[in-house]
Amino acid sequence: MAFQMREPVVCAVYPTCVLICWDPPRLANSPTEVDHTLFWTYEVEWTTSHSPSKERFSGTTKYCHAVIEVFYPNEVINLRIFAHASISGDVVACGSTSCTIDAAETIAMPWLHKQSMECRCIFDGLLFSTNGVQCIEAIPDGSDHMRATISSVCMLESSFACIIVRAIYNDPPLPITSSTVYYFVVCSKILVKQRERMRHSGVVEFLEKEEACAVFCGIGEMGSSAALAAHLFIASVPESITGLRARVFCIAYGSPRRMFFEDSLVLASTLAFSGNFLYYTGLLDAPDPSSGYKTTPPATQEGKGKATSDTALLLNTPLGVRCGLLLDVQEGRHYLRTRCSGVETLCEEECHESLDVSEQLRVLSRLLLTRGDTLLLPVIEAMEHTVEDGVMVCLRIAGANLQYRPQICVSSHGGWPTAISVTNMAPRRIDATFSLLEMVSMESATRRKPLQRLQVDFALLTDMGYTSHTNYTIDVPEDVAELLFLENRNKLPYAWIFSKPINLIDSAIVIEPFFTTSVAKEPRRFEPGRQFSTELIEALARISEIAHHFATKKQSVNLLSFVANVAAKVSNSGVSSQAMNPIPIEAPSAREGVFGKILGEYVNNKKRAVSSLLSNLATWKQKLQQGLPWLNDTKYREKLCSLLGVFGKTAPASDVSLISLEMSLFTHVLRYLRNTCGVSNLQHLRSLHQCMEFEKFYQLVHPLFSVSTPTLENAAILIILESAALWAVCLVFHLRCSYLFTHLIAVTGCAGSGCKTMCNAITRLGLERDYRLRGSQRVRNVLIRRAAEYELDDLKETLLLGFGVTVIVVGEFADIKGMGYKAIWSSIRRSLRSADRQRIYTFLSKADELVGLCGSNVAGGDVDPVKVLRDTAVTSVRAGSAVGDVPQHLVAVSFAPSVAFLKTSVFVLQSGMSAEDFAERLLTASLGEVQRILSRVRKSGYR
Repeated sequence: MAFQMREPVVCAVYPTCVLICWDPPRLANSPTEVDHTLFWTYEVEWTTSHSPSKERFSGTTKYCHAVIEVFYPNEVINLRIFAHASISGDVVACGSTSCTIDAAETIAMPWLHKQSMECRCIFDGLLFSTNGVQCIEAIPDGSDHMRATISSVCMLESSFACIIVRAIYNDPPLPITSSTVYYFVVCSKILVKQRERMRHSGVVEFLEKEEACAVFCGIGEMGSSAALAAHLFIASVPESITGLRARVFCIAYGSPRRMFFEDSLVLASTLAFSGNFLYYTGLLDAPDPSSGYKTTPPATQEGKGKATSDTALLLNTPLGVRCGLLLDVQEGRHYLRTRCSGVETLCEEECHESLDVSEQLRVLSRLLLTRGDTLLLPVIEAMEHTVEDGVMVCLRIAGANLQYRPQICVSSHGGWPTAISVTNMAPRRIDATFSLLEMVSMESATRRKPLQRLQVDFALLTDMGYTSHTNYTIDVPEDVAELLFLENRNKLPYAWIFSKPINLIDSAIVIEPFFTTSVAKEPRRFEPGRQFSTELIEALARISEIAHHFATKKQSVNLLSFVANVAAKVSNSGVSSQAMNPIPIEAPSAREGVFGKILGEYVNNKKRAVSSLLSNLATWKQKLQQGLPWLNDTKYREKLCSLLGVFGKTAPASDVSLISLEMSLFTHVLRYLRNTCGVSNLQHLRSLHQCMEFEKFYQLVHPLFSVSTPTLENAAILIILESAALWAVCLVFHLRCSYLFTHLIAVTGCAGSGCKTMCNAITRLGLERDYRLRGSQRVRNVLIRRAAEYELDDLKETLLLGFGVTVIVVGEFADIKGMGYKAIWSSIRRSLRSADRQRIYTFLSKADELVGLCGSNVAGGDVDPVKVLRDTAVTSVRAGSAVGDVPQHLVAVSFAPSVAFLKTSVFVLQSGMSAEDFAERLLTASLGEVQRILSRVRKSGYR
């Protein structure tokens, strides 16, 4: 059979090599059809016009392409191809063809022009590829060489996702020949909706309409994809639009070059435009031998038959032009150098290049842009913040060039640095969080009063440079400031609030009875009120019971460890596998809280002593310590540090207070439950037991402990015990806060003196006041209690512990003259321990009944008759009394003045006021005294 071969196609002529392709031979009588039943072997022979002695080179291949190396410029290559088809070693068909190649007629290599290395598109393409969909925001403010907008984000017909950026330059950025450039930034397909596809014909249409150039770009793997996408797009452009093909460019950053022969495919139809492909690299020089990568020699097909040279037939070579930064040591500056791809293979170093994008951007900006030295420096334009969970500052920074691996540090003017965690970043915005704990705690240690605001300085460091923002003010929430101010002041009478948990509970037992005291004393049996602190103590007792239950179970598990190990070897799954999933909590059956029951019995007993309460609760306290043995001594600090380690925090300094550790731990718990577990009903002022049951909490935090707990036989039980410890620490922290931010107003005095009326007035006025602490959502809890005579010992015990109490001692005229009133207020005064948190007020009640002491004349028209009555009442009660028998700051009040009685008074009649007006003004003055007390209560923190 006669076969014919068409002349080989010269796909591209590089300065370094010639890339050729050919078709298999065809039957002479059917030149358009290829006989696929035959397998051809091709022998390629060539001579060059500049080779010595007209030396002939040859090689064989089964492929229909080859690479001929060019040794001399302007040489002419005479090429001949012989095709042989064999069956069982016998040649059954043959064919041949030949051509002449002028190596001087190379394809266009626009990137090799010297002026091309001043092209700003090299910088812009890297900037857009680095920042993706945020690329427009990433354009530096001082960059005035072009304007850009995102045209669309879509999937091309070639199935590559692209962000299409339309950029308009002041002048064509050579070798780009148009002022309008469309960048096709290859991106992840996640950013693109699958239906949003753009056909190549659509791209051709808008490029032709605007006579624009196209630049495909990407970094690393995306750069390789960009190169392939560009080849596929060029191949889709009709040959009639040759001008458009020449306007398609590609810039790949840190990507291996595309090969002539790749994945069994030959990039034949687009090779004439492969000079438009620029591969930017940080490895332009030969690989460093110390890098560990090896340079593989070119893949060749050994020459056979008539080969008269050591030269072999090449089948592959990388395409395009490489470009990179080189440092001129003598001039001390960088410059861009290009290198045309030659007869070589890709080294491992090029295939695995990890481009330092930030460094390349920084150097390119200096090299290619005006004012490039400062163009990419970070800029802070504005800052704002909110405070969450009491101590977590959520910071928002607005500016420019903020996205290049920002690191932020904040320090107070005292010099205490705190690390900031960046949670979200964009070119013009950074969201970050940091805790106020360490700074406020250290600043408070040297102050005489709680900190109100914090002056801080921020330092922002990116890969491009450094900037700062100074004298930023953060208002410290009042409750946090008070907590951290008082935490290390051990000489305060109420330092027990900040001491070890077991000391806190001891004092709580003494205080709780007066917390449950009734305002109104009814003859029936009193049901004690459910105070938040009481709930917390009972919640601690419940978690202690659960912990004790599983601690006992853990001991029994240890006895069976040997059996478990044997079973694990047989079944390949031991008891430790239980730790991978939460196990059911077989807690003891719920019943009435022992603490609440004993407390209720104590409160309902009029003959009582604190010692009896402590005795009755001794067994309860012992069980509490059995379940949570680490509540005492140094074990508690060790437990706190261990639990903080679960959240990845390093061990704190030894001088950090327990309050700081608890607050930090509770904040981490809240943010974990909220951000990781999706629990939405959490608030830092609410205890966890108000939001969920412990069983639910255990299931949520189980993954935290399963990672850090060793795979022991009792790992599952250990996780329960650690979860219980975490739960208990949060309860202890809230118990401290409940006592610190609670203030008692205790009304006591002689029987029938109007204590109940006083309580009602305080309650009514208290509802009208806002006890919210400055800068916080916390509200100071004000409890109003009526202290009967048999409850005075409980009140005194509360005062002796330094608890925040305002005592109002009420008595009528006759009471104050007697010994009973003096005994009450003097004993209470001796029990006061805290000048900043405790006050005693003495009131002379029912002042309206003393109007007869004022005589019948009212001196002067400007004198307030109500003031005259109140002053006269106080003066009269002091008359004839020894020094110290009557309180120094006695105040006369009347909260239910009798209008009928006042109508009979000559003093009221001569005052020119009606009895109704006089009674109203007397009541207003009396309520004003209560208002002043409540105003001080509102500020009852440390002053």
